Amino acid sequence: MANKISEKKHGSELPLTILDSLLNDSGPQKINENQIFIILDALANADDVEVVARFPAVLAVCARRGLSLNSQALFSRYWETSPKRQNLEKLILASARIFQSQQLKPPGNLEQIVTSLQSKYDNHFAKREFQLSSGLFVSIQDMERSLIGYLSGQLQRQDNRSKKKPPRSEILDVYLDRLFSPKQKELVFKKRDGIAFTKTEREYYSRIVRKKLEAIASEDVGKIAKTLLIRN
Repeated sequence: MANKISEKKHGSELPLTILDSLLNDSGPQKINENQIFIILDALANADDVEVVARFPAVLAVCARRGLSLNSQALFSRYWETSPKRQNLEKLILASARIFQSQQLKPPGNLEQIVTSLQSKYDNHFAKREFQLSSGLFVSIQDMERSLIGYLSGQLQRQDNRSKKKPPRSEILDVYLDRLFSPKQKELVFKKRDGIAFTKTEREYYSRIVRKKLEAIASEDVGKIAKTLLIRN
């Protein structure tokens, strides 16, 4: 009995743990095809609608990381009439509809897989809701909402990363080295990046560094510098 519980945990909880890290963009960057299929399989056979609805988000991860879907590897573990295989097929088709309606780039081979399945599930999604073998009813709207939530989170994380610390160019470092001591340059970047000063740093910045910056920013000084450089 203990072995069965352990197998169940490894077969369902572990893939979902990996999924959480993927959707939070903290997962392994070199995730392979087999790991993706294990996650998709776990989602397709989960007993929680909110978990199942994350299926298209995994496909979005595939698209973002340049991973293609292999229909043989995805479906070959089940007989064609297997309920688990049918769950995967239905979720693939529903996800493809969402990618199309949202005008999103699908993972490689998704369109080919959809073409091979369309006749099997003709008009199956007319009500925008379908049933899995477990008896769960899955709403395409819930899947769409889950995908949009993942994509919105991605955009927010990218925006946060871009705001954390502006890039420092090599030429900027060279120019600052000519004008400031290493300690003064450190304070310049701390001020730019919004990092709090200590009391000593604040006093030193106000007394020395700020006055240098005011001189550099002076229009008169700038004009003189440009004039002399042109003459040279």
